[in-house]
Amino acid sequence: MIEKKIIEDSIQNLEIEEYLKRILDRADYSYTDIKITPVSTRLIIHVGRPGMAIGKAGKTIKKITDDLQNKFKVKNPQLDIQHVENPFLDANIVAKSISSALERHIGHRRLIDSSLKKIMDAGAVGAEIIVSGKLSGGRGRFEKSLVGYIKKCGDPAKKDVDIGFAMAVLKQGTLGVKVKIMPQLPRAMLMEKELMKGKKAEIKTEDKTPKAVETKKEQETAAETGEKEMKKGEDEKATETEKKEVPKEKQAKKLDKKEEKPKKTTAKTKEKKQVKKSEKKLKVSKKKPKQKKGE
Repeated sequence: MIEKKIIEDSIQNLEIEEYLKRILDRADYSYTDIKITPVSTRLIIHVGRPGMAIGKAGKTIKKITDDLQNKFKVKNPQLDIQHVENPFLDANIVAKSISSALERHIGHRRLIDSSLKKIMDAGAVGAEIIVSGKLSGGRGRFEKSLVGYIKKCGDPAKKDVDIGFAMAVLKQGTLGVKVKIMPQLPRAMLMEKELMKGKKAEIKTEDKTPKAVETKKEQETAAETGEKEMKKGEDEKATETEKKEVPKEKQAKKLDKKEEKPKKTTAKTKEKKQVKKSEKKLKVSKKKPKQKKGE
């Protein structure tokens, strides 16, 4: 009996979801959370456009509540419409937007590239889009494009990956759109990354800390070497200061020498000129007068 009831409840939930998807198609319907309580059944409907879902004066909500009570026999249904904060991280909304663009005869490759870029800009870890059907020509084929990192198998592929489907009806036939989005990494992978970061930080701190001195001898040798280095540094500073500080008397003597040098050079040059003049006079006096041919 329990198994039969579980199957009936799951079938009813699926029918309700299909009904809401058909009615709230323009409102960018995503999914519903059904919570059954002893007093009432609460339906939390996640939609991209909440204004379209509510309608004028709440007409659509009233219609949905009446249908749920009469058709699906839901006891005291209470609707709670919530807005999807980031529609580019919702697979159903992205798939619906691609299918509606395909019906308006926009190129599928352009749509895939632009939607993948928007998904990754929204902060997703990875995304995959598959468009299948008669894309060009008579034969059916599919085009798949993947960006980032996505889990393909295991429990994280079911829990952490959001999957959405949509259909586009065209003249040549129907096209199917499948979207997979991984908004965040699994918890286990995040824990591993945090642990790795902690280990790297510990290694860096260990490298920066100085090595501890174990024995007394090592401590004494370390102290002696430190004192020697300090003395060397002081001696070097003293020598530098001595070199820089030249006495005033030496500076004055250097200045006097610099002033005297140009005077000596001038006197020497005058003497040399006088000597040259005297030599010329002597040469002229030594020359004998030329004798005439008759004499």
